[in-house]
Amino acid sequence: MERSREDEVRDRLADIAGDDPSPAEQALLGRLIRSFLGKNPGGVDQLAQLLRGGDTGQVREHAHALKGSATNIGADSLARVFAEIEHAARDGHVPDPDVTLGRIATEQAMVYPVLERIATEGD
Repeated sequence: MERSREDEVRDRLADIAGDDPSPAEQALLGRLIRSFLGKNPGGVDQLAQLLRGGDTGQVREHAHALKGSATNIGADSLARVFAEIEHAARDGHVPDPDVTLGRIATEQAMVYPVLERIATEGD
């Protein structure tokens, strides 16, 4: 059974700060999430340009970086999309930009509200 996006995020945050984070730890987690939410859209915009440009090396590197940042906060489903892009580029293939960006947008629409809600829990 697939875990919910909230479970993915909460499990990762528990790895970082434990099951019962202090107020300071909760504030730090909120800042980490907000940083991700602030930077990820721009990173995806850059990935879109790279996908359309067709340079497999740049696509691979950028998808790898996006995968890492999504993994760091537990957005595992989103990270899996970036991993697929990275692997395709490593194999010398740039995925279809429109299809790929649609998949990313769908995943963002599911995980961003979870992240936004969790980020405000320590406020």
